[in-house]
Amino acid sequence: MATFALSCVLALPIQAKLTPHAEATTDDTTKSLKLLISVEQQTITAPHPARVALHLHNAGQHPIWLYRRARNQGARARSEFLEITGGETSGGSTLAVRLEPAGATALQTTTPAEGRVLATAGLPRPRLVRLGPGDDYEEKTTLRLTPALAETDKPIWGRYRLSVVYQASYSNEEEIHRNLGVTLWQGEATSNTIEIELAPPAVESRASVAGTVIRPDSAPVAGAVVSLSDQEERVVDQARTDADGRFSFSHLPWGLYWVMARRENASEDTTVFRHVEVTEAAPAGALQLVLLPPEIYEPQKLLHKPVVFRITDSAGHPLDKARLEITWSNGPVVDNVKGETGEDGTVALELIPGRNFVTLRRRGCPKQEHRVDVAAGDGIDGFNLALECAK
Repeated sequence: MATFALSCVLALPIQAKLTPHAEATTDDTTKSLKLLISVEQQTITAPHPARVALHLHNAGQHPIWLYRRARNQGARARSEFLEITGGETSGGSTLAVRLEPAGATALQTTTPAEGRVLATAGLPRPRLVRLGPGDDYEEKTTLRLTPALAETDKPIWGRYRLSVVYQASYSNEEEIHRNLGVTLWQGEATSNTIEIELAPPAVESRASVAGTVIRPDSAPVAGAVVSLSDQEERVVDQARTDADGRFSFSHLPWGLYWVMARRENASEDTTVFRHVEVTEAAPAGALQLVLLPPEIYEPQKLLHKPVVFRITDSAGHPLDKARLEITWSNGPVVDNVKGETGEDGTVALELIPGRNFVTLRRRGCPKQEHRVDVAAGDGIDGFNLALECAK
């Protein structure tokens, strides 16, 4: 790897007056986000999930930044990178699912219905999305909906009302806002309510897929995330292995399925996958998935983190069209990311936590080198870098 001429990273409060959106109050920002949801199908037949689109609209007068993707409420990623300076951050966006029986269905309920967000089958790819005033953004998510139960623990199928609460928070939001003048949206946004039908599995859905997740020494892997996907590789259901490494999916239609397993909260891509076909003649698919130690040869197999940069001149004024080339390396693996600032001098990129080297270029300005240490943990990071330009 080439030797870099480094200058100190400038992650300091901006002395010049910030752009207008930096002056928005937290209350104004929270209320500015409007949320509508829609579903692909009004009738959800078990065990298939609900495929939901989140339609987010910035009704405010200032730009906001959203964290993509929303996770199940209570979920938190964990980084395990070593030799990282700068502490650890946390945060992101989550969805709380509200599922309530409608009409006559509600009268029979003893155990509440539940809904949860299904995680991505592979390594998560979080990023930040900038939403200007009046802009719209759509994010698709997959929900596992479980009907309410009667006294006999029998599922109560029928009509339900579905809504979600979109939430976001960050441990370092105030610091990001103070140093960069950007607004990360935080708070809660409640969606509209739509009516759906939850239907039992079809009579002919008698197939099952089960198996174990083990290490190379045959020891079981407990708590692994196992995803079942259809032939089009869309997630159908998800489970976590028990203490013996076992998982199972039932009431499946005949067909070809992909089964993927990964260690939860791993910072490296540990996904393994196999396919299985279940038919009327062979309705029970059985698999054994071996989670091998990760061999990292590509940066795409390492967990990245959203990072916001604000590039200014020496007086603190934002610079547009500043080009960034960022390199991270641990020896055998090199990650190279490029980006360009917008009118407000900001750009959001996905970087690997640890020491990153930044090359700044802009027409009329000499090339400059900086070093930034992206903190461990989930959430986001942010840096304010100054670029000396000719008058």
